[in-house]
Amino acid sequence: MKNLRAGLVIVLIAIAGAYMGGVFDAWLPKGMKAPGRSSSVTGEGEVTLQPQDEQLQDKLQPLISCINSVAIPLGEHAGAYREEYARMLEQPGATRNGQFKMQVFEQNNSFSRDCIKGLKDAIAMSPADAALDDPSKQFADTLEQLIPLMNEADDYYHRKDNLDDKMKKGKALDSLLMPLFDRFFPAADALSDVVSERNQQLRERRLVALEQTFGKDNFAWHLLNVSIAARHAMDGIDAAASAGTLSADAIETIEKDYQTAYDAATAFAEAHADTKTSLGNSPVWFSLSSNFNNFLGDVKEFRRLLATKPNQELVSARLSMLRKDYNDLIRDYNMIARRA
Repeated sequence: MKNLRAGLVIVLIAIAGAYMGGVFDAWLPKGMKAPGRSSSVTGEGEVTLQPQDEQLQDKLQPLISCINSVAIPLGEHAGAYREEYARMLEQPGATRNGQFKMQVFEQNNSFSRDCIKGLKDAIAMSPADAALDDPSKQFADTLEQLIPLMNEADDYYHRKDNLDDKMKKGKALDSLLMPLFDRFFPAADALSDVVSERNQQLRERRLVALEQTFGKDNFAWHLLNVSIAARHAMDGIDAAASAGTLSADAIETIEKDYQTAYDAATAFAEAHADTKTSLGNSPVWFSLSSNFNNFLGDVKEFRRLLATKPNQELVSARLSMLRKDYNDLIRDYNMIARRA
């Protein structure tokens, strides 16, 4: 089985009238429409994107949601299932502890069903885009076939029926699940690659539009700028790892770029610590600054580790932890953006 690659959570776009990664688009409240350039310290108001960018934003949103809420957790669940399945075959009396639910509180496969609907709606949007639409269709069609099988497997192992039939049904279910996983995860990988690239480009164009409307001296610009810088840092580290060029010097260059963006945002926030939004709340930066700072610290620790010339196993383990730390940052980003 091909598991979903160690995917990065994507910043959400335009949630609650506003940003990974997804997490893609920074918190940009749209309650107030700005008629032109403004000196607003918060950066509240609409920014004008090109019509094609607005269309792309609408098309990407359900795809990002599917990657974050279905593809990534299902990749984790499927990997755990493979390990548990092998153990159950080798050890009579062993059973499975995990489930295929996307979240423990999910009911009636709501995350998966909402994802399928969102993908089909996105495919129907104009303009057609084969790079997005083709993997979206394979993702949705395969997920639809997986739902009843994953439910059946969850019930079977929850009841520990494998102890009674000596894995007879478990083997039959596995023979149906694995070919579908082998179709689902390549589609999820392909979709994630294209969405990440398009979304990052869109966020950078939004940053330009934000500057044109409000300038750089506002919380919205700094928040989006640091979020983009964090993604560039993680992408740069992953690219160096893939190219076999990871080194303390390489990470130091990446680290400095991210720190520059973070320091600028921090200095601005300190100079405008009493600022309130139009709703009377503190800007979102104050809720997320510690998260961005923690990720900066994680990057520094990774750079210090590389300076000690560690073995590849330790580098791989710490790189996995760094990706997890980045994903945690973006999940918090998305969660706070939803409430904003």
